[in-house]
Amino acid sequence: MMNAEETVLLLTWVNQHDPRVQLNAASRDIWAYSLEPFTAAEAKQAILDHYRLNDSTPVTPGAIRKRADDHRAVTEGRESAMKKLPASSWPNPNSWRKRNPEEWDRLVEQGRQAREDDLRARGLWK
Repeated sequence: MMNAEETVLLLTWVNQHDPRVQLNAASRDIWAYSLEPFTAAEAKQAILDHYRLNDSTPVTPGAIRKRADDHRAVTEGRESAMKKLPASSWPNPNSWRKRNPEEWDRLVEQGRQAREDDLRARGLWK
């Protein structure tokens, strides 16, 4: 999604902060190839994150690609978690009870009895 022109703008922006990042034709091609699947905004955010965490290391195309990929995965994960699932995908917990009322009552009584026995064994039940 990033093209060569956006890559040059991005490299110029990075070079203004960090002169260790070279701005030449080879650098442009390598960065453009590495960051092609990302938008300019995603690449810029990855660079900002890189320098926020370690100012002593210059950015590299591979490191920024990995950061941009990680950032995209987190963003997509958040968006997918926020989507409401259709009501039919969540089973009603009472549906089993409605289909098996006798078994439900038996299991509830069994659980009540087990709890009562436990409390008696510990001396907490009269």
